[in-house]
Formats: sequence, C-alpha cells, structure tokens
Amino acid sequence: MNQKGKQLAIWGLVLQLGSVLGLVCTIIAMVRYFSGLADSGTAQVSALAQEISKVLGPAAAGSVFGLIGIILILVALFRIRYRAPWFRTMLWVLSILWLMSFPIGTILGIIVIIYLARHKDEFTEQTPGGDALKAA
Repeated sequence: MNQKGKQLAIWGLVLQLGSVLGLVCTIIAMVRYFSGLADSGTAQVSALAQEISKVLGPAAAGSVFGLIGIILILVALFRIRYRAPWFRTMLWVLSILWLMSFPIGTILGIIVIIYLARHKDEFTEQTPGGDALKAA
C-alpha cells in the first residue's frame, strides 16, 4: 500500500486533533479566569481583555494545525489516492464533523461525502504485494 499516503493520512488526523486541543485549552482557561472573577466580585475591563488575548493563542494555533491537517488529508485522498479502509472510516467521521463548520467546512464535508459514496469500492483491504483481497 502507498506508504506516503498512509503517513499523510496519519499526520493529517493528528493535526486535526490540534484544533480540538486548542479549543479545550481555551475553554479551560476562560472558565478558570471567570470563576476567579466571580470569587473576587470585581471586574476590570483591561484585565479581562488581557486574559482573553492570552487564551486565544492556543485556539489560533490549533486552528492553524487543523487547517494543515485538512490539507494533508485531502492530499492523501485526492492526489496520492490512498485507499485504506480505516482511512475511509476516518473520512466519514471527519466529513460529518466538517459539516458543522459553516461555510467552508460544510462545502468540504459535502464534497468528501459525495466522493466517498461514489468511490466506496476503491477502499479495500490491500495485501503487502498491492493486490486487493477478494471475498470468497
């Protein structure tokens, strides 16, 4: 099977998780700050703005990593034509999640879902020699 396509698919999936990690870090930091703010009972606008600017860094970095991951996954799918069954399953899950990211993610999710539906027979188990396994 195409080793380069497999590597791109795996790296793309790992980088997709970067956007989730950035979002989780942002949420945790915001909850901590606002709970501390509630305990003190006073709100300073400048301190609030400074804290928000600090926690947006991980979210921005995660978004950049997620975009790079999307690019790697699409290169593995359309350019290198990597066709492992696990990759097809991962693409279905990611496509459904991408549908929620309006408008670009929605368009991308629809394109990949249509592609997967039309090319489902291409995603078969491969032997080390490259021949597809045939069901008996």
